[in-house]
Amino acid sequence: KAAGITAAAVICALTVMHVVKIAAEGEEGRLKRAIHKAKRFAERENVIGLTGCVSINYSDELGNERVSLLLTAKNFFKEYKNILILIDKLEIGIEEDKGTAHMETTVYWQEDGSADIIYDTAEFEAKFEKEEGYWKLIELRFLEPEKKRLFNPMAA
Repeated sequence: KAAGITAAAVICALTVMHVVKIAAEGEEGRLKRAIHKAKRFAERENVIGLTGCVSINYSDELGNERVSLLLTAKNFFKEYKNILILIDKLEIGIEEDKGTAHMETTVYWQEDGSADIIYDTAEFEAKFEKEEGYWKLIELRFLEPEKKRLFNPMAA
């Protein structure tokens, strides 16, 4: 019985510590977590998960809206496998219920059925808005062109 009470006390203490940590990190931390959550969904090729990360009001300078952006992701996932996204640089800015993230990333993937690893670097700005308490992507703007390369681990 004492072990059960001790376990319950430890669980309560850990829960309180988690709540305090979330409250202390503020909106910048919440936005970073939302970005990393979307990254994990992309790496797992989970379009349904990504749907919850993108605002219904999404639009970009390429003419994409939410549906076309998610269809692009779905088509990418059909053609490429073993996706790995490294966030090399992440700068967050928050103003009330709007957030901006300047990111530099390296994305690795393989064409389905190929052993070759391809990678691309990208620098972009992502804009977010809070919707029903959650950060959602509303715009994505690439700041440099694509530079697809074949990864050669022997050269690294």
